[in-house]
Amino acid sequence: MTYYRTNVCQVEFLLIKQSTPSLLETTVRLNIEMKSSTSLLFIFATIIVAPAIVDAQCTTNADYCWSCNTTTNATTAYKQNLNTLLVSLSSNNQTNYGFLNLSLGTGTNKVNVIALCRGDLAQDQCRSCYGEANIILSQNCSNHHEAIIWALRCTVRYSNITMFGIEEDEPARLLPSPNSASNPEDFKLVLNPLLETLSRNASSGDSMKKFAAGHAPVPAGSETNQTIYASAQCSPDLDKQNCSECLEDSIKDIPKCCEGKDGGRVLKPSCTLRFEGGMFYEPSADSLINISTATPPPTATEGNKTSNITIKVSPSSFFQLLLLVLCLSSALVLF
Repeated sequence: MTYYRTNVCQVEFLLIKQSTPSLLETTVRLNIEMKSSTSLLFIFATIIVAPAIVDAQCTTNADYCWSCNTTTNATTAYKQNLNTLLVSLSSNNQTNYGFLNLSLGTGTNKVNVIALCRGDLAQDQCRSCYGEANIILSQNCSNHHEAIIWALRCTVRYSNITMFGIEEDEPARLLPSPNSASNPEDFKLVLNPLLETLSRNASSGDSMKKFAAGHAPVPAGSETNQTIYASAQCSPDLDKQNCSECLEDSIKDIPKCCEGKDGGRVLKPSCTLRFEGGMFYEPSADSLINISTATPPPTATEGNKTSNITIKVSPSSFFQLLLLVLCLSSALVLF
């Protein structure tokens, strides 16, 4: 909450975080004692020229996280093309599972935009999220050649270079839940295979959608009954291998931010992971993941292999086997 004070007025900017994550509302309150129109004009001029936030503070409960690159020499033509594409996102009627890959302009003024909606949401929910993303990016990153915003329901990014089909791991944001798991060890035993299963399912998707969601109960022996809900998603322009690698690396990032926590998010340009103690996606996307069968034992691979084999034999069988070996050895020598 930011305050601007003078002897004539107080301006309070308040960003309201609603219980519904999809709603972003900004309220401006003015308490004015009119004494000087010149002073009032100065206040509004100060607000207008105040520097924009380049990198949002991605906190635990953040509904929106964004990042602008450090290049700030976007031309007027580039900014116009960017604005056209961002505005078009919220009115686009393509029914392609909430994935849009758009470009506009030529040469150094060409803008590429990729917008990805969470795989369980309806088209109107996606367009609403794109509209909110457009507002934030336009206010904070319009002078930058590259930027990305992660929302709870969508991801939007743009660049002056080609992004389609390319795995991008940076910038990344790791957001832990403020709450600890009631039984961290049992929680971890369920969380890892759950995320691995969902990652495999997501990477097996087609070129329109690579998304998977599901839940798994923590063992009944825990102090409290708990269920983990999770989702994994890739930008569907990635092939199966790149999607799998992005999600696998994200799972490895979990201990860096969320060890012992009952929830967390790993946000990257090409993929996202999320897990919580309650369902955060549409029930129609839910599936029960059987952890006991979700992770099959590793299969043998080509290359050097070492096997330990134990053979149990009776004493009589042992001497018979020894005699057979001696006979075979003698036969080989004579041969």
